Amino acid sequence: MYYIAEVDKGICSAKNCHLCTQYCPESNCINYSEEDKSAYVSVDRCKACEICVYICSDIAKNDAIQMKWIDDLNEGFVIKKSGVVLR
Repeated sequence: MYYIAEVDKGICSAKNCHLCTQYCPESNCINYSEEDKSAYVSVDRCKACEICVYICSDIAKNDAIQMKWIDDLNEGFVIKKSGVVLR
């Protein structure tokens, strides 16, 4: 098991700062959803570096991202040959 970053959509959509998407060192890991007006993490790309947690809590002062065990994520996912599909 390992840690994955998880975004609280309620806090993120209210703040709408996008900083985590800019500072994540892994390409296409943290993206922005125009539909939700929130960032989201691509589970299969996250390396648990926690840079997004630092940016969100210490720089942006939003506290919208936490590290969680992959089994404890709020939104389930299924890994398929073509990538991860959220359920």
